[in-house]
Amino acid sequence: MFNFKEIFMEIGFIGLGAMGSRIAKNILIKRKKLNVYNRTREKLTSLVELGAIPFNSPKELAKNSDIIFLMLSNSEAVKEVLLGNDGCFYGAKKDTYFIDLSTIQPKVSKYIYTKAKEKGYHYLDSPVLGSIDRAEQATLTIIVGGDKEDFDFIWPYLKDIGNSIHYIGESGSGSKLKLIVNSMFAQFPLVLAESINIAQKSGLDLNIALNVLKETAFAPAIKYFEERVVKKDFSPRFKLELMLKDVSYAKELADDGGVKTLILDKVKEAYELAVKQGHTGKDYSAVSLIYG
Repeated sequence: MFNFKEIFMEIGFIGLGAMGSRIAKNILIKRKKLNVYNRTREKLTSLVELGAIPFNSPKELAKNSDIIFLMLSNSEAVKEVLLGNDGCFYGAKKDTYFIDLSTIQPKVSKYIYTKAKEKGYHYLDSPVLGSIDRAEQATLTIIVGGDKEDFDFIWPYLKDIGNSIHYIGESGSGSKLKLIVNSMFAQFPLVLAESINIAQKSGLDLNIALNVLKETAFAPAIKYFEERVVKKDFSPRFKLELMLKDVSYAKELADDGGVKTLILDKVKEAYELAVKQGHTGKDYSAVSLIYG
């Protein structure tokens, strides 16, 4: 059913990095209007040329927006944009909706949720699953934590950017599941790199070994990572340092729950080593370079 209220909702977007810029563009195309803010002003240019309205601070954007999407790099960035001296929470109107697409610590999601409630705002941790290609195509998977009635309200806006949308549970639930998913993704470049290293060092023909591996249950992942891990194409789609951040957050989540993490501990060590070796700025699959 057509919702006339949607016509009058002013939408804002903060955080125009590799993912955020693509997501914001889809919202602008769908809704015809979008308020935007980014700390680096140059990243506003392409969206402003398409008709987006730029603002000089999160606070000013919040004064003029009813629904605000965030796509920021880490917990500290989200806290600064929302709770900092020039943050959204000091400019937003009552009943403003904050849709946080960022991957952050669940405890921070819940902290912000509580602060939002105190001010009469609505906050949902809504991290996304998918690469820059899916961001461009508006086919992201979105996993949402927060109040169910808030999820029901913002669902039509999430449909502008994703085609698989899931309500996970109370505040922090979306953030928890995103960290679990990313900690699994972080492992595969290491698994593949180690496996092909063993194959080569034991005298096997790598191409034959790969062709056989592609006939196993791991085929989709091997095909995806072959270009990166085997052919060494590390052009960034999701940067290595961001994956280390997510793995570190996942380890913290596990520790808080008293969970033994034999694999995650080693994965975190591997990403830390890759950073020490100077592989920041590359795709996270560059962690495979620790094998030489």
